[in-house]
Amino acid sequence: MKIIFKLPKILSWTIILLSVLAALIYYFRLEALGWYAWHNYYHTNTDDNGFHMRHYQVAIDGLPLEALENASGLTFNDKRNTLFTVLNKESKIIEFDLQGNIIREVAVVGAEDMEGITYVEGYRYVIADERDNRLVEIELEDDATVIDITNAPKINLGINAAGNKNFEGVSWDDVNNRLLVVKERDPKYIMSVTGFFNADLSKPLNIQIKKIEAFDKAIKWAMRDLSSVTFHSETGHLLLLSDESRLIKEYDEDGKALSALALWKGFHGLKAHVPQAEGIAVGPDKSIYIMSEPNLFYVFKQPKQ
Repeated sequence: MKIIFKLPKILSWTIILLSVLAALIYYFRLEALGWYAWHNYYHTNTDDNGFHMRHYQVAIDGLPLEALENASGLTFNDKRNTLFTVLNKESKIIEFDLQGNIIREVAVVGAEDMEGITYVEGYRYVIADERDNRLVEIELEDDATVIDITNAPKINLGINAAGNKNFEGVSWDDVNNRLLVVKERDPKYIMSVTGFFNADLSKPLNIQIKKIEAFDKAIKWAMRDLSSVTFHSETGHLLLLSDESRLIKEYDEDGKALSALALWKGFHGLKAHVPQAEGIAVGPDKSIYIMSEPNLFYVFKQPKQ
C-alpha cells in the first residue's frame, strides 16, 4: 500500500520539476546556448571554407543610428560597398556605409510594411512587403531619393494572408539564381523563388515557389524564429538570424549546421544583449553586419591573421 501511495507523489513532483525546468529553459533561452556550445565546441566542422563564427569579435557594438526608426532587413551592395535597410513604418530605404554613417534616404511610394531587402545586381533590388505577402523587384539608381513601386513587378506568395508572422527576410542566391525567403514562425521555414527576378513579361511566366525541405529538421528545434537570412556566394552557405534565440547559425547547402554566433551579453565581446536583431548581411571579407530594430548597428569581424 505504501508503494501505491508514494508513486503518485513521486510522479507529481517529477512533473512539477520538469515543468519548472522547461519554463526556466524557455525564459532564459538556454536551449540556444546549448546549440551554440554544441556547434562551436563539440561538433566537428570539417569545412575549412566556412565562417567559424566562434572566433568572431564585435567591432561596432550597438551603434545608434539616430535618424532611423523601425529599421528592418539588411543587404550588402558589392557595387557601392555600402549597406541598405528598410524602414517599415516610414516606408523608406536607407543607405549607409560600413561604419554606420547614413548616406541617403529614399522615400518609397506604394509600400505597406517593408520587412526585408536584398541587392541582386546593377541597380536591381528585391524588397519584401510582409503585410501584403509580396516580393517587389525594384530599380534604384545611385542618386535616387524617391521611388514609386506601385507598378513594379510583384509576386504574392500567398502565405498566412491574415497574419503578421509571414516572411521576414529575403536574400538573393546568385549561385542558383533564386530568391531565398524566410518565414518567421508558426511555422518557420525557408522558401526558394525562381523565375521571378528579371522575368521576360512577353513570355509565359515560369515562377516556382517551394519550401526547401533540407532545412526543416535543422531549424525546427535549433531556432525559435527566423528574422533574416543572407546567402554567401563564395562558400554557398546560408547565415540564418533568430531574434528570439539571439543566435546566428551558419548552414551549408544541405542544411547542415556548421557554426554559430551568440548575440548575448558577454559573448564575442558584446557589452549587452542584441535586443531585436532584424537584419543580417555579409561583406566581402566575411564581416557580419546586424541591424537591430529600431536603430542599433553591429559589426562582427574575424580576428586579424
